[in-house]
Amino acid sequence: MLSSSFALIGAGFSLGFIHALDPDHVMAVSALSSEKAGVRRTLKYCASWALGHGGVLLACGLLLFGLGFRLPEPLQISAEASVGVLLIAIGMMCFYRHRHGARPSHHEPRPGGRKAPLLVGMLHGLAGSASALALVPVITQGQLSVAIAYILVFSMGVLLSMLCFGLGLGAIQVKLKTLSERLFRWNQYLIASASVVLGSYWLSQAV
Repeated sequence: MLSSSFALIGAGFSLGFIHALDPDHVMAVSALSSEKAGVRRTLKYCASWALGHGGVLLACGLLLFGLGFRLPEPLQISAEASVGVLLIAIGMMCFYRHRHGARPSHHEPRPGGRKAPLLVGMLHGLAGSASALALVPVITQGQLSVAIAYILVFSMGVLLSMLCFGLGLGAIQVKLKTLSERLFRWNQYLIASASVVLGSYWLSQAV
Protein backbone atom coordinates (compact mmCIF):
# COMPACT_ATOMS: atom_id res chain seq x y z
CA MET A 1 0.00 0.00 0.00
CA LEU A 2 2.80 2.38 0.96
CA SER A 3 4.77 1.55 -2.18
CA SER A 4 1.72 2.13 -4.39
CA SER A 5 1.15 5.51 -2.72
CA PHE A 6 4.74 6.54 -3.40
CA ALA A 7 4.36 5.35 -6.99
CA LEU A 8 1.20 7.44 -7.36
CA ILE A 9 2.90 10.52 -5.93
CA GLY A 10 5.96 10.01 -8.10
CA ALA A 11 3.90 9.52 -11.26
CA GLY A 12 1.71 12.55 -10.64
CA PHE A 13 4.60 14.82 -9.75
CA SER A 14 6.74 13.70 -12.70
CA LEU A 15 3.93 14.05 -15.24
CA GLY A 16 3.06 17.47 -13.84
CA PHE A 17 6.69 18.59 -14.01
CA ILE A 18 6.86 17.58 -17.69
CA HIS A 19 3.41 18.95 -18.52
CA ALA A 20 4.35 22.45 -17.35
CA LEU A 21 7.03 22.64 -20.03
CA ASP A 22 4.59 22.28 -22.94
CA PRO A 23 5.49 24.85 -25.62
CA ASP A 24 2.29 26.89 -25.25
CA HIS A 25 2.77 27.15 -21.48
CA VAL A 26 6.40 28.22 -21.69
CA MET A 27 5.73 30.65 -24.53
CA ALA A 28 2.85 32.41 -22.81
CA VAL A 29 4.75 32.92 -19.55
CA SER A 30 7.87 34.05 -21.43
CA ALA A 31 5.95 36.66 -23.41
CA LEU A 32 4.01 37.93 -20.41
CA SER A 33 7.16 38.40 -18.34
CA SER A 34 9.33 39.86 -21.11
CA GLU A 35 8.57 43.53 -20.36
CA LYS A 36 11.19 43.93 -17.64
CA ALA A 37 14.15 41.89 -16.48
CA GLY A 38 13.86 40.50 -12.96
CA VAL A 39 14.01 37.06 -11.39
CA ARG A 40 11.49 37.80 -8.62
CA ARG A 41 9.01 39.31 -11.06
CA THR A 42 9.28 36.34 -13.43
CA LEU A 43 8.84 33.87 -10.56
CA LYS A 44 5.64 35.68 -9.50
CA TYR A 45 4.29 35.36 -13.03
CA CYS A 46 5.16 31.65 -13.15
CA ALA A 47 3.57 30.96 -9.76
CA SER A 48 0.42 32.87 -10.71
CA TRP A 49 0.13 30.92 -13.96
CA ALA A 50 0.60 27.60 -12.16
CA LEU A 51 -2.07 28.47 -9.57
CA GLY A 52 -4.57 29.32 -12.30
CA HIS A 53 -3.74 26.13 -14.17
CA GLY A 54 -3.98 23.96 -11.06
CA GLY A 55 -7.19 25.56 -9.83
CA VAL A 56 -9.07 24.88 -13.06
CA LEU A 57 -7.63 21.37 -13.32
CA LEU A 58 -8.82 20.59 -9.79
CA ALA A 59 -12.28 21.98 -10.57
CA CYS A 60 -12.47 19.85 -13.73
CA GLY A 61 -11.36 16.82 -11.73
CA LEU A 62 -14.07 17.36 -9.11
CA LEU A 63 -16.71 17.72 -11.82
CA LEU A 64 -15.52 14.64 -13.68
CA PHE A 65 -14.74 12.23 -10.87
CA GLY A 66 -17.07 13.62 -8.21
CA LEU A 67 -20.20 14.38 -10.24
CA GLY A 68 -19.54 12.41 -13.41
CA PHE A 69 -19.81 15.58 -15.50
CA ARG A 70 -17.62 15.69 -18.58
CA LEU A 71 -16.71 18.95 -20.23
CA PRO A 72 -18.39 19.13 -23.65
CA GLU A 73 -15.96 18.42 -26.47
CA PRO A 74 -16.84 21.68 -28.31
CA LEU A 75 -15.83 23.58 -25.15
CA GLN A 76 -12.46 21.82 -25.03
CA ILE A 77 -11.87 22.50 -28.74
CA SER A 78 -12.81 26.15 -28.25
CA ALA A 79 -10.41 26.38 -25.32
CA GLU A 80 -7.61 24.91 -27.45
CA ALA A 81 -8.32 27.43 -30.21
CA SER A 82 -8.47 30.23 -27.64
CA VAL A 83 -4.94 29.35 -26.52
CA GLY A 84 -3.74 30.00 -30.07
CA VAL A 85 -5.62 33.29 -30.29
CA LEU A 86 -4.25 34.29 -26.90
CA LEU A 87 -0.65 33.58 -27.87
CA ILE A 88 -1.06 35.68 -31.02
CA ALA A 89 -2.65 38.52 -29.04
CA ILE A 90 0.06 38.45 -26.36
CA GLY A 91 2.77 38.47 -29.03
CA MET A 92 1.21 41.39 -30.91
CA MET A 93 0.71 43.40 -27.72
CA CYS A 94 4.31 42.73 -26.76
CA PHE A 95 5.44 44.01 -30.16
CA TYR A 96 3.45 47.20 -29.66
CA ARG A 97 4.63 47.66 -26.09
CA HIS A 98 8.31 47.09 -26.90
CA ARG A 99 8.15 49.36 -29.95
CA HIS A 100 6.31 52.29 -28.38
CA GLY A 101 7.35 51.90 -24.76
CA ALA A 102 5.21 52.23 -21.67
CA ARG A 103 2.81 55.16 -21.34
CA PRO A 104 3.13 57.48 -18.38
CA SER A 105 -0.18 56.42 -16.86
CA HIS A 106 0.12 53.61 -14.38
CA HIS A 107 -3.54 52.75 -14.95
CA GLU A 108 -2.88 51.46 -18.45
CA PRO A 109 -3.81 47.78 -18.81
CA ARG A 110 -0.81 45.81 -19.97
CA PRO A 111 -0.44 42.26 -21.25
CA GLY A 112 1.81 41.56 -18.31
CA GLY A 113 -0.68 42.80 -15.70
CA ARG A 114 -1.03 41.09 -12.36
CA LYS A 115 -4.08 39.03 -13.31
CA ALA A 116 -2.94 38.08 -16.80
CA PRO A 117 -0.75 35.06 -15.85
CA LEU A 118 -3.52 33.71 -13.58
CA LEU A 119 -6.15 34.00 -16.33
CA VAL A 120 -3.84 32.51 -18.94
CA GLY A 121 -3.07 29.62 -16.59
CA MET A 122 -6.79 29.02 -16.11
CA LEU A 123 -7.33 28.88 -19.87
CA HIS A 124 -4.42 26.47 -20.26
CA GLY A 125 -5.86 24.31 -17.48
CA LEU A 126 -9.22 24.17 -19.25
CA ALA A 127 -7.69 23.48 -22.66
CA GLY A 128 -5.41 20.72 -21.37
CA SER A 129 -7.79 19.14 -18.87
CA ALA A 130 -8.68 16.18 -21.11
CA SER A 131 -5.09 15.09 -21.67
CA ALA A 132 -3.97 15.91 -18.12
CA LEU A 133 -6.79 13.89 -16.56
CA ALA A 134 -6.80 11.03 -19.06
CA LEU A 135 -4.72 8.66 -16.91
CA VAL A 136 -6.38 9.51 -13.60
CA PRO A 137 -9.14 6.83 -13.72
CA VAL A 138 -6.58 4.12 -14.51
CA ILE A 139 -4.08 5.22 -11.86
CA THR A 140 -6.60 5.92 -9.08
CA GLN A 141 -9.03 3.06 -9.84
CA GLY A 142 -12.04 5.34 -9.56
CA GLN A 143 -11.42 6.52 -5.98
CA LEU A 144 -12.33 10.20 -5.68
CA SER A 145 -10.00 10.97 -2.77
CA VAL A 146 -7.07 9.36 -4.56
CA ALA A 147 -7.95 11.17 -7.79
CA ILE A 148 -7.98 14.54 -6.03
CA ALA A 149 -4.69 13.73 -4.30
CA TYR A 150 -3.19 12.82 -7.67
CA ILE A 151 -4.35 16.10 -9.24
CA LEU A 152 -2.90 18.08 -6.33
CA VAL A 153 0.46 16.31 -6.62
CA PHE A 154 0.35 16.78 -10.40
CA SER A 155 -0.26 20.51 -9.88
CA MET A 156 2.63 20.70 -7.42
CA GLY A 157 4.86 19.23 -10.12
CA VAL A 158 3.56 21.86 -12.55
CA LEU A 159 4.27 24.62 -10.03
CA LEU A 160 7.82 23.49 -9.26
CA SER A 161 8.63 23.00 -12.94
CA MET A 162 7.33 26.44 -13.88
CA LEU A 163 9.25 28.03 -11.00
CA CYS A 164 12.45 26.35 -12.19
CA PHE A 165 11.77 27.65 -15.69
CA GLY A 166 11.03 31.12 -14.33
CA LEU A 167 14.25 31.13 -12.33
CA GLY A 168 16.26 30.37 -15.46
CA LEU A 169 14.31 32.78 -17.66
CA GLY A 170 14.59 35.61 -15.16
CA ALA A 171 18.32 35.09 -14.75
CA ILE A 172 18.84 35.12 -18.52
CA GLN A 173 16.82 38.32 -18.93
CA VAL A 174 18.81 40.05 -16.19
CA LYS A 175 22.07 38.92 -17.79
CA LEU A 176 21.04 40.13 -21.24
CA LYS A 177 19.97 43.52 -19.90
CA THR A 178 23.27 43.82 -18.01
CA LEU A 179 25.27 43.02 -21.13
CA SER A 180 23.36 45.24 -23.53
CA GLU A 181 20.03 47.07 -23.59
CA ARG A 182 19.87 46.45 -27.33
CA LEU A 183 20.44 42.73 -26.84
CA PHE A 184 17.68 42.62 -24.26
CA ARG A 185 15.35 44.46 -26.66
CA TRP A 186 16.07 41.99 -29.46
CA ASN A 187 15.31 39.17 -27.04
CA GLN A 188 11.92 40.77 -26.38
CA TYR A 189 11.17 40.93 -30.09
CA LEU A 190 12.25 37.31 -30.52
CA ILE A 191 9.90 36.14 -27.76
CA ALA A 192 7.02 38.19 -29.21
CA SER A 193 7.64 36.73 -32.69
CA ALA A 194 7.79 33.19 -31.34
CA SER A 195 4.51 33.74 -29.49
CA VAL A 196 2.74 34.84 -32.69
CA VAL A 197 4.19 31.95 -34.71
CA LEU A 198 3.32 29.31 -32.11
CA GLY A 199 -0.13 30.81 -31.62
CA SER A 200 -0.80 30.67 -35.36
CA TYR A 201 0.29 27.03 -35.48
CA TRP A 202 -1.78 26.19 -32.41
CA LEU A 203 -4.85 27.82 -33.90
CA SER A 204 -4.43 25.99 -37.20
CA GLN A 205 -4.29 22.66 -35.38
CA ALA A 206 -7.33 23.39 -33.22
CA VAL A 207 -9.76 24.43 -35.96
